[in-house]
Amino acid sequence: MTGDETLILVVDDNEMNRDMLSRRLERQGYRSMVAEDGLQAMELVRAHAFDLILLDIMMPRLNGYQFLEQAKTDPALRHIPIIIISAVDDLDSVVKCIEMGAEDYLFKPFNPILLKARISASLEKKRLLDQERRRSLSGDLAAGIQDNGAPADFFPQVTALSAGIVRLGSLPPDEAARLLNELFEAFDALAGDLYHTKLPGGLYLAVGGAPIPRDDQAEAVTALARGMRQQAGGISLQIGIHAGPAAGSAIHGVMPAYYLWGEALEGAERLRLAAPAGGLLVSAAAAEPLAKYYTLMDGGLVEGLPTYCVQP
Repeated sequence: MTGDETLILVVDDNEMNRDMLSRRLERQGYRSMVAEDGLQAMELVRAHAFDLILLDIMMPRLNGYQFLEQAKTDPALRHIPIIIISAVDDLDSVVKCIEMGAEDYLFKPFNPILLKARISASLEKKRLLDQERRRSLSGDLAAGIQDNGAPADFFPQVTALSAGIVRLGSLPPDEAARLLNELFEAFDALAGDLYHTKLPGGLYLAVGGAPIPRDDQAEAVTALARGMRQQAGGISLQIGIHAGPAAGSAIHGVMPAYYLWGEALEGAERLRLAAPAGGLLVSAAAAEPLAKYYTLMDGGLVEGLPTYCVQP
């Protein structure tokens, strides 16, 4: 995990403290975002893949204790290391935060050299844990599905694409079957090693970042969407793309398989349904790579998700 790939969230209700910490992180080569309280921070962590959180305690709306409790009891967020930086310097607060899952606790005013060392140590620990998890998951998948009742895998950030052929049911059955065979064969080739599957009704689902994590998930899904639109030619598609957490597990039955579900996939499906015929609707959380290739127009809110639209 290199510095320019690392994203750190600074949560503090004091603007001066936020700016100071953010500038310090950027001088050290990290990317940073800021939140003025725990509520805003919770919105950000559900929309971005953070590698570390620097958290104040005394804040309005949602304080540091409340944020820490929510984050560490949420399977999609609990992997993110959290370092407390607070003027609350009593031992009870330190013990409480560490017991709740905080990685470390520093008092204000903090020593910059010590903070830098704690950040580096926390990021290295996360890198090793992520690496071990990827190895374990890759080995499980390579070995095949063997054990019943395996626990679910949680993925804090994936990018999901849901696509459907507009008015497929209006075609004669033979023509619809031929079209599905041709398009899905082409889509599979475009998807490559992305998780992808076909669903009833002529729907196609692809996910970047699970079950094998990848750093270029958003770019890979964007490339797939562009290729699908080109491959479809005169065939009208509706496509939705959303980024967020997901879960997956080996599901057993007559035909055992690995299945994914969760916010990212559900959001992509909601956006597909709301997309215009021939259009692509993408959530703000997944829009950045698409902006390199398309002019993005405001798509409004879709069930609370800010969106951008790519017209036919």
